[in-house]
Amino acid sequence: MPREAWEPEVPRFPLPLSDVSNGEWCPRPANARQRLAARLLAEEADARARRLGLSRRDFLRTAAGTATAFMVLNTVHGLDRSGDAAVLPVRREHCDDPAAGRELFEAEYFVLDVQTHHVDLTLPYIRPGSLVGQIACNLRFLQPDQPCDASKLALLSQANYVKEVFVDSETSVGVISGVPQGTILPPETMAATRDLVNQLAGSERALSQAMIDPTAPPGSSTATDSMEHQRALGARAIKCYTGTPAGGWWLDDERVSYPMLERATKNGFRLINVHKGFPLGFGPMVDAFVRCRDLPQVAHDWPHLKFAAYHSGYLPGQGIADFLAAVDRIKHRRNVYAEIGSAFATAFLEGPDRAAHLLGQLLKAVGPKRILWGTDSIWWGSPQWQIDALKALEIPASMQEQFGYPALTPKIKAQIFGLNAAKLYGVRPRRARCTIAPDGIDRLRAAQGGFRAGRSHLVYGPRTRREFLALLRHEGGIGS
Repeated sequence: MPREAWEPEVPRFPLPLSDVSNGEWCPRPANARQRLAARLLAEEADARARRLGLSRRDFLRTAAGTATAFMVLNTVHGLDRSGDAAVLPVRREHCDDPAAGRELFEAEYFVLDVQTHHVDLTLPYIRPGSLVGQIACNLRFLQPDQPCDASKLALLSQANYVKEVFVDSETSVGVISGVPQGTILPPETMAATRDLVNQLAGSERALSQAMIDPTAPPGSSTATDSMEHQRALGARAIKCYTGTPAGGWWLDDERVSYPMLERATKNGFRLINVHKGFPLGFGPMVDAFVRCRDLPQVAHDWPHLKFAAYHSGYLPGQGIADFLAAVDRIKHRRNVYAEIGSAFATAFLEGPDRAAHLLGQLLKAVGPKRILWGTDSIWWGSPQWQIDALKALEIPASMQEQFGYPALTPKIKAQIFGLNAAKLYGVRPRRARCTIAPDGIDRLRAAQGGFRAGRSHLVYGPRTRREFLALLRHEGGIGS
């Protein structure tokens, strides 16, 4: 069924309701519950908007609109319970009254998002009609039948990234994360965007990390011998992919990985972020390398380094069982972390109870001090709906008793949202941070073709198999 037939106003919903891929995995078709949620949300939003004298779009921009979306998810997943059984404790008054809705999300947290991205549109090979330009356009499928022009590409721009992440969400600090081979986001661009964000804010709001591929030929922008240069650019950590378009490697490979880790140690890096889970889509040989079987040995051999599994090893349809099995083989787990970018969002859209299980399992496996907040934005659009989801989410007493999970307390949420990552990245959560003035974003928009103001509710990754395959038809591919 075409998406338009069941989800006519995807950009206007406060959350996407079904899979959004970052180009690393094929999004699954919306299931019956997700199609039902789209219909119910449109109906519930229309009714409440009329009572408040608002348009549906304007209502869905309010906290009550987000609460209504969460209430609908409770309904379609059979979670509309209260008290000790509530996963999302949304009450009707939260949905009827924008002021009451704000109370549901009023808790303030230091939010350090360790996985954010954009596309460098200043690169000469990214332009309408070019190969990489078309790849970039294929990440923005909201109007797939329209030509790839500058305005379409602008949605993946530096300016829109700053707006979505640092203006239209409660993200305190964002880490600009690399992509395979640095094709659309070179290390120099990550550093430049970081500096621009901090200049606009007049305070530290963005960090960057090095993109390293130990299999890349010497002299290339992401090769191991680029590490000193990227360190000089101000990178705080290393990001790598064990599965790449050219093949794969393992973190515990003494010939490939260990020289990289030795060089990282000499350059003062202590945090190694590695993509695990969400198969890259380049074939079964590469997909094997996103598994977590290399974590136990590398964590043992390099105890002074910290290893963060991006996406927590999440595999669509399987969850994080592979990561949990690997962690179970690690005797001392002090240097292994779980990052939840795309994993939390995907699980939440499968059902808020799935997200509660995801966090409950991670809390049991690695503890509350070793879970890192990431959203994989800009591909998911503004990360605000994910922040709201974690704010509202609970692990109910019934689930705690049945599965042995701890409660998802405000203290634990604060650790996940940012306190854990702050220690790894050397960030002081209490340091004063300033907002970015709207006129600064306006100047960026004007320089890059303009973009309409206000939180967009847009998402930028492929939503269907057809869209995903259109992306993979081009050489290279894009990850997160």
